[in-house]
Amino acid sequence: MEIVQGIWAGLLGAAALAPLATFGVVLVAYLTYRQRSRADRRDQWWKRAQWAIDSALDDADPRRRLAGLKVLVQLIGSDLATAEDADLMSALAVSIRDQEQDGQRSAALPPPATDRIMAEAERLRLAAAAKKPRQPGTEG
Repeated sequence: MEIVQGIWAGLLGAAALAPLATFGVVLVAYLTYRQRSRADRRDQWWKRAQWAIDSALDDADPRRRLAGLKVLVQLIGSDLATAEDADLMSALAVSIRDQEQDGQRSAALPPPATDRIMAEAERLRLAAAAKKPRQPGTEG
């Protein structure tokens, strides 16, 4: 009889822990879902960024170049963009701006198109700078 009571007490104890175990499983599932969701969103962000970078570097089509820069300005403002992404976008913006200023393009553009591309490259540089974390002891 004592064995049956011991088994019964063990079953009741296990039953008391069941809600806690269920909560643990639900918590792990939720955290996994969130992590996977963020990874999927980041993957889609990067695919858009790749398209925009390719477009911004297309010096044969100024409209595509301008569109790529505009998309990059929007993407760098996303919470999915990292400080490393901001560094990349900043370097890209400076490179494009310098290329436009020096006229190092395969196709000559009228000044209004060049001015718009340079202005958008500067917007990208500023947006990227705003995304970077501030260094201690610097003003800004």
